[in-house]
Amino acid sequence: MRKSIICFILSVFFIDGANALLLIGFYKAIDDYTNNAKAIVRLYECEDMLCGRIVALFDTDGVTIAETISDPVRVAEILDNKPHLDGLDVIWNMTWDADRERFSGGRIKNPETGRMYRGIIWRDPGDENLLRVRGMVGPFGRTQVWHVIPHDNLPPDLQVLDASYCVPVIR
Repeated sequence: MRKSIICFILSVFFIDGANALLLIGFYKAIDDYTNNAKAIVRLYECEDMLCGRIVALFDTDGVTIAETISDPVRVAEILDNKPHLDGLDVIWNMTWDADRERFSGGRIKNPETGRMYRGIIWRDPGDENLLRVRGMVGPFGRTQVWHVIPHDNLPPDLQVLDASYCVPVIR
């Protein structure tokens, strides 16, 4: 009986850290207005929490990858006078909420405006290929749907990307 109680207590402590591993991977973020792919975001574990970084940007057609974190295109930044988005952390400090079966408590940054929001991330039951990412101010917010990208469908330089070095950098 005593061993069962100890095992149960230990499992509760280790489940929260392990849940960050559930969503680690690459996701295609879809533009809300054009429905085209906009970016590839790498979700990674940071101190037993969930964080995310833009690692690639799509061209306006939503099919062609315009640049990746290892092959940035700086000309567009100079010509358009826009901030450089690849390598930008957009999600950080998300913790697992077991009661609601979602990540919350962290922040989400809109890369286009630089504004930060309270965030929630979850999967719909039964759909392992979609992720819901919601940024909120009070009760109001916007939810994006992100699609899982299988490792084989990534550009070659992203297939070898090592996220173990990633530490959230908030700009």
